[in-house]
Amino acid sequence: MKPEINYQSTENMLKEHKKKIGDVVLVAISARTTIELPASLTPEERAVRIELYKKLHKSTI
Repeated sequence: MKPEINYQSTENMLKEHKKKIGDVVLVAISARTTIELPASLTPEERAVRIELYKKLHKSTI
């Protein structure tokens, strides 16, 4: 597979995924890190996702 075709495929997959999850909110984890979470999450669910992200990505925060 040529690199440009692979890039387009990945880009299309990302667009389709974003359509499926609907509206999102951006959450700042640190000054350099922002993640997207579904807007439909409750504040409690959002807090759980943020803590999980922090636990799994300690080296990048």
